[in-house]
Amino acid sequence: MNILIFTASTGGGHKRAAAAIEAKIQSTSPETTVNVVDGMKAIGKFYDKTVCKGYHIMATKTPSVYGKLYRLTDESKPIAKAVVKSNEIMATKLLEVIEKYNPDIIIICHAFITNMVSRLKGKGKIHAKVISLITDYDSHRTYISPNIDAFVLAEPQMKRKLCEEYDVPESKIFPLGIPTFDRFSVSETKEEICHRERLNPDYPIVLMMAGSFGVTGVLDFYEQLAKKSEKIQIVVITGRNIRLFDHLDKKIQELGTSKNTKLLYFVDNVEDYMHIADLIVTKPGGLTVTESIACSLPMAIYSAFPGQEADNVDFLLKQNAAFLVDKKNGADEILELLRSPERLSAMKESCRRLALPNAAEDIFNLAKKLYGEDNI
Repeated sequence: MNILIFTASTGGGHKRAAAAIEAKIQSTSPETTVNVVDGMKAIGKFYDKTVCKGYHIMATKTPSVYGKLYRLTDESKPIAKAVVKSNEIMATKLLEVIEKYNPDIIIICHAFITNMVSRLKGKGKIHAKVISLITDYDSHRTYISPNIDAFVLAEPQMKRKLCEEYDVPESKIFPLGIPTFDRFSVSETKEEICHRERLNPDYPIVLMMAGSFGVTGVLDFYEQLAKKSEKIQIVVITGRNIRLFDHLDKKIQELGTSKNTKLLYFVDNVEDYMHIADLIVTKPGGLTVTESIACSLPMAIYSAFPGQEADNVDFLLKQNAAFLVDKKNGADEILELLRSPERLSAMKESCRRLALPNAAEDIFNLAKKLYGEDNI
């Protein structure tokens, strides 16, 4: 079987989901051919920059405009049809890539690429089975296209919206979860990880995924938290944001809080810190949420873009897996939670209940089933 996975660079989540599926296939079925392609880049540099940078600029600079556009395109209105139509126009650009790899199965991790592949299949240009993977905790109309053989959802409650609002046949809906790497579900003991990372397993650990908060906001919030208590350990990961890393390093020296702070740049073992943390302060991207859930890690949501991130927050709040941080009193809220073991334990249990650790394997099994239907 030959599988082609399309991803995109509108945030890191699409790429991580694709990589998790690829890793699972390679580890369990080495005879299966799997290729991962950035669909936006395959279409062309101009389109890639327009979509990816446009998303980033709107979400960060004009979030209210982005939120309104996101809601409008989720309704059955001309603007929603126009977005889908504009994506479909670019479909022929993808055909060359698909013909190059000649896949039996196509797995898509981005809505726009789903529109394009659906058009190609509808025109009879391709005959592969197609799976659309929705990488957030609410669906959106742009993901829904005809000629798609299966829609994979992050969680079961999304199924109702697809059936009732988008008229998707129930037989095409599979709430298998968002795929994560196995290491988010399985780990060493807390003591082993803490010993290796030079942390104290007897003190609470707060993990801050700070790379996308913005420099000023995270500096203020870190100062609030670090000055409140010396009996908590704060692990701050800035990602590849060197400016933020330098500012935080300076702030830690000014405050004299280096003893209870571990400042990190980009790391490739973020799951270790998620496994030992008692709470994560983060933005609610679909993959970060899923990875936190897989580690039974309650979330303190620092901020959320209107649109898919706001939808993710709504889901998490209803499920008691997260709470929204007040930017002025957030440190007090976090300390109050850490002093409430019963409440914290209930939130961890909510995460365990929501976890779908076999999502990558289940998606691969779905692909094999669809492939088998064509080869009976």
